[in-house]
Amino acid sequence: MDAPIVLNPTTFGNLITLEGIDGSGKTTHIPLIKTLLEQTGKTVQITREPGGTVLGEELRQIILKPRAASIENISELLLLAAARAEHVAKYIKPALNQGKWVVCDRFSDASRAYQGGGCKIDSKIIAMVEKRILIIDL
Repeated sequence: MDAPIVLNPTTFGNLITLEGIDGSGKTTHIPLIKTLLEQTGKTVQITREPGGTVLGEELRQIILKPRAASIENISELLLLAAARAEHVAKYIKPALNQGKWVVCDRFSDASRAYQGGGCKIDSKIIAMVEKRILIIDL
């Protein structure tokens, strides 16, 4: 079992996530949010899910690639979980520990909506996977 993600409570930044269906305006609003935060002296990084890291971007291509046969719902959840685990450990956590603000196009709510509501995966399974990825000791 990996060690929990530990954030430095004296310097950590903030994570803002934008959720919504395709075409709902996330891509339009993210640069506006970045600009507003930077005008107040914040250091801001923009990222997305799935994606945000080399592995995350490769998994994004697999997940979003049109194909004749669909990916099993649980497989899709686990691929997204792998991308998120990498994203949190290698991108989000380090940025927050440096006091940066991270603005992310989709995050864990998307799993509840798409894999839970859309794919009908039991919310307890999603919560169990999510808890393992998002363990943060403050």
